Amino acid sequence: MKRIIWLILFCGLTSSTNSESTIKVKGVVLIHYNANFNSANNYVEIAKIKDAKIFKSWIDENPEVKDSERIRSVPTIILYDSGKEIKRWEAGLNLKLTVPLKEIQQEVDDLTGANKF
Repeated sequence: MKRIIWLILFCGLTSSTNSESTIKVKGVVLIHYNANFNSANNYVEIAKIKDAKIFKSWIDENPEVKDSERIRSVPTIILYDSGKEIKRWEAGLNLKLTVPLKEIQQEVDDLTGANKF
């Protein structure tokens, strides 16, 4: 019984640590949050973003992330700069994210200075 409890505690700490370490990455980070039930509406265009580290998080596999990052709808994309949330884009009632890729890239460029001479 003790082994089961330790295993549960260890798994909980591991998954929590994984999500937190992603957000603590230095530099510009985009995290695409979604759920398996909505995988048909993944924002696949995010892979085209330049000058940002991109991660994906499934909130049904890591439910603690839903609360810690205040995810209210999926998909949601959050832009972080050295762990600080800068901007978020959330799906509407249709569970689709309609933000133009150009808008996300512009926010990244503003942080990285890529659009400066």
